[in-house]
Amino acid sequence: MRLEDLKRVLVLAAHPDDETIGCGGLLQRVPSALVVFAVDGAPAGYGFERKFGSLKNYSEERFREAGRALGLLPNCPFRRLQNRSGAYFPDRHLFENLQEAAASLVAITQEFLPDAIVSHAYEGGHIDHDACSFLANHTARALSIERFEFPLYWNNGPGRDVFQEFRNAQEGTIVLDLSEPEIAIKEKMLAAYETQREIVATFSPHVEKFRPATGSDFGRPSWNAYPPGNWRSRREARAVLRQFSEFPRMANG
Repeated sequence: MRLEDLKRVLVLAAHPDDETIGCGGLLQRVPSALVVFAVDGAPAGYGFERKFGSLKNYSEERFREAGRALGLLPNCPFRRLQNRSGAYFPDRHLFENLQEAAASLVAITQEFLPDAIVSHAYEGGHIDHDACSFLANHTARALSIERFEFPLYWNNGPGRDVFQEFRNAQEGTIVLDLSEPEIAIKEKMLAAYETQREIVATFSPHVEKFRPATGSDFGRPSWNAYPPGNWRSRREARAVLRQFSEFPRMANG
């Protein structure tokens, strides 16, 4: 199935704003879409609890922003992954909850019945992005539906972040040529994410790239210089790879 033929699309995004950065134009084009957010968007250790009073307040504000952004589209509600008790998954810890997150995503997908799942590429830029790629792969395989992926960012090794380009180039990349009206709506969607103003400003609203997801070996790193980043990133990267490898029947997506 070609991207342009999709009628019902489920976009699995790690955080509120990822869906707009990566798919804001695509979401305008498909007749019916559902965005599913994977984590609460409120990571500990970055001072958000001081600025917003609590991490819960910060998370709630991010999802109010998501409601305003997606409310600019005619038919694009959102849902959130939850564990068995109904709690949301904490930011940067999705990889520790793969089985419950997978069960939640499969249930939502079975209810929505999309033509395809669209989610993050496996690129080593953020551990929640990679976990979403893993979950999208699992769900697409389990339900025999198409999967497409989009890039957001990754580090090239010497310390430079690369935005909106696939880490591992391959044939089949689809570049959406957004119209001026589509760009204008996408810019309004991005502006709705006021708490993420500096972050979203680093991405171009004109660029959207996708490709059919052919499957990845999630037990191995997607980057050449392993592991990237500082000591915290290195420790998390090792833990993520271990969780991917130990997930039942899914060591080699």
